[in-house]
Amino acid sequence: MRVVNAVSGLLQRKDKILIAERPAGKPYSGYWEFPGGKIEENESGEQALIRELHEELGITVNAATFLFQHEYTYPDKIVHLQLWLVNDFSGEPHGLENQTLAWVDLSEIKNYRLLDGNWSLVEKLDL
Repeated sequence: MRVVNAVSGLLQRKDKILIAERPAGKPYSGYWEFPGGKIEENESGEQALIRELHEELGITVNAATFLFQHEYTYPDKIVHLQLWLVNDFSGEPHGLENQTLAWVDLSEIKNYRLLDGNWSLVEKLDL
């Protein structure tokens, strides 16, 4: 089975967390997730986080803290996902890859159709 190394960023504003809906044409379109993406060869998790959030959201990550790594098995792949808390960023997040963004209250996140692997992150965060 294929193994994918990826990162996700946890961006917070007041009592809200940023999530993104996967756009049409991508695998698992219509599902919500924490923004991020694949770690490229010879790239650290932090470097991937900075690159992905700039490409996807148009923001500059100024400071981030590694929280934990989680493994989730989908029918077609195993994802090793690093979750990072984005402590400081500049710019206003925008969906640059046709994804819809939402700042959601921590108590509302369970009302969204999250990717299965992201539910595991929510459980670990105890939201």
